[in-house]
Amino acid sequence: MLKERIVTGLALFILSLICLFELPEVGFTAAIWLLCLVGIYELTRMYKFDWINQIGLMAVLTVLALLLYISRYDMGQVIMSMSLLTWCFIVPFVLVTHPKRFSLFVIAFFAVIVFIPAFYAAVKLYDLLGPWRLVCIMAIAWVSDTGAYFIGRKFGRHKLAPQISPGKTIEGAVGGLIFVLIYLLIIKNTCETVFLYNYLAVFKFGLILTTAGILGDLFQSWIKRVAGVKDSGNILPGHGGIFDRIDSLIAVLAISFAMIWGMI
Repeated sequence: MLKERIVTGLALFILSLICLFELPEVGFTAAIWLLCLVGIYELTRMYKFDWINQIGLMAVLTVLALLLYISRYDMGQVIMSMSLLTWCFIVPFVLVTHPKRFSLFVIAFFAVIVFIPAFYAAVKLYDLLGPWRLVCIMAIAWVSDTGAYFIGRKFGRHKLAPQISPGKTIEGAVGGLIFVLIYLLIIKNTCETVFLYNYLAVFKFGLILTTAGILGDLFQSWIKRVAGVKDSGNILPGHGGIFDRIDSLIAVLAISFAMIWGMI
């Protein structure tokens, strides 16, 4: 299992680098949206959308993503507000109240507020910061997940959210944060990151984005629990589905965009 996770993780990392550095901007944008579409498909399949509703939702969101991409109007403020509303209020509310059922309309609403801001954030951060800095931001989710996984397995004793995801521990979450802070300190002193302008910014980005990644992970875990499934799919050996792999990344992208856009 661990070997499969490592091999799959490395393959995804290499594929991400190819999309970022070898594809033109329009190709990168298409690749990001294709990833989102797979995640949306997995989400709708978990909740047994019929094929008409499934295709209809994916088509509507594709049109919305395309309009955002080609629009001459700056939608950054709107997306920033949507991201903050989603990850600071809606998702925590869901995780605290533990709803036992989601209607198809609510799942469609989740698809909009989760995937659209993440797509827009990835495209705009690519445009604003360039591929290297975008990789640095995306890696925050990967580093946090890795730190939480290994520290949690070794030292985990106290459950973080037992009703939502029994395998996650407070020690793992702290370990993920420590890994992220070390990672951000390294890139601050070796790369021109712009957004890590001082050591307070390192701590702020580390704490907020690690928390965002945990929220993304827990939110997706509860969606699966309500749907009664273990994984969102089986396309990735050792990881489950695409949505399983990008649950923390979509939150990190959306919140990092909100933080960086607020600096501009």
